[in-house]
Amino acid sequence: MIHVTIELLYEEEKILEYKFNPISIDDVFIIENWRYDGYMKSIFMKPYHDNLASLGVLKGPDLCDGFSVYVEKDLFGLFEYYHRDDFIEIGLAINPKYIKKGYSKSFIEAGISFAKKNYNYQKDYIYLTVEKENIAAYNAYKNADFVIVHEDALEIVMRRKV
Repeated sequence: MIHVTIELLYEEEKILEYKFNPISIDDVFIIENWRYDGYMKSIFMKPYHDNLASLGVLKGPDLCDGFSVYVEKDLFGLFEYYHRDDFIEIGLAINPKYIKKGYSKSFIEAGISFAKKNYNYQKDYIYLTVEKENIAAYNAYKNADFVIVHEDALEIVMRRKV
């Protein structure tokens, strides 16, 4: 388990300590029941079940590494790391009760810090893909200094210098 602490300054100082744990099947069940009001209504967790049943490993889509992220004893979010040919792509979700509370940037920062430490990631950029209609996520990524690399009719590929 790796602990990443990010300090935020808003109206008052908030300190969050994100704890990254390899995802458990119990957390998969919890996360797949999260419900959202915006574009994304739920988190697609079926690949975790499928990969566990067929391969005997708890891996996400494209065999990504999934991590449950806790703040104290509360499941705060999910972070996924996709090992591409020459880079890491991230995917993430935040527990609905923490949405619109100003934590997305610190969560993204913690996830990038975790990738650098856990995978000894030394490339210049980290990537992500967001659906065009997911405006809230797109804005969160822009706020975390991601820039557009490519877009098509449905998705936007973004990257950020690490």
